[in-house]
Amino acid sequence: MKKYWVNRFFAVIEKDIEKGINMENKFVGSELKKIRKALGLTQDEMTLNGKIISVGQYSKVENGIHEIGVDTLLKLLTVHDEIDIQDFFVNLEENYAKALKKDNKEHSPEILSEKLMLAFYRNDLAETQKIKAKIDKLNENEELKLRAAITVAVLSGTIMDLDAKTREDISKNMFISDNWTKQRDSLRLFSNSMIIIDRNILPMLMRSVLHTYSIEKNLSVKTQERISSICINYLYICFKKKILNNVEDVITFLKGLSESPSLMFNKILGYYFECLFHGNSKDVSTIRSILVKSECKNFLNKLIA
Repeated sequence: MKKYWVNRFFAVIEKDIEKGINMENKFVGSELKKIRKALGLTQDEMTLNGKIISVGQYSKVENGIHEIGVDTLLKLLTVHDEIDIQDFFVNLEENYAKALKKDNKEHSPEILSEKLMLAFYRNDLAETQKIKAKIDKLNENEELKLRAAITVAVLSGTIMDLDAKTREDISKNMFISDNWTKQRDSLRLFSNSMIIIDRNILPMLMRSVLHTYSIEKNLSVKTQERISSICINYLYICFKKKILNNVEDVITFLKGLSESPSLMFNKILGYYFECLFHGNSKDVSTIRSILVKSECKNFLNKLIA
């Protein structure tokens, strides 16, 4: 019966171990520590003064930095009559399942995408590379993997050196269907890859987006958020590359955004770029000053002065 509960727990984590997830040490140690404290025992008393396992090793087990053999674990649990082995492993299994669920959520494409964006605005190349490594392990989400590759390349200053295959993959995933301007993933990829799109092709693609999402079409706030972010990226690239095509139309789109609080920042940025293109340095400085006072320094570093 004792072995049954041991085998049951390790059967639960077996698949995760095969995937490279190794959290059992942490949870076994944590549960042992909880049981020991509930019994009011010292580590010396728990290990029978080191007869079952040395106190030093046991301390590492409790801290999750040393593994413990099944036989040793059973000796620790059975030598103290107050410990219910079934309860121990049931609790262990439940806690492991909860933590694994939380871990899976934190590694979901949506969360990783958000973390990628935040790391980019912090100019944190090391963190971006770590996030990219996690994204690369996802079974699907080719679009997110490409965005991660672009983000790392931008931060590392190697964006113009992207290999031919990556560029081809970007194109294939962006234009995955004829109505690519209505596909969320295609729009995300378009927004992130603007910097490497030919300057003669970029305005035509932006025109297609504007044609699809005319502000007069009563767009939802969520859609306005997505398209206005693309517009901001486009104005940024246009100013850097001295492209004037569609600039006024994009600014007009941003001015026409609804007055939802979530859209206010992009409306302000639309005016910021209008001032840049028209040489209104006074208002450019005013907006930058407000951003500094609002502690938006990381974002400000990404904004053209």
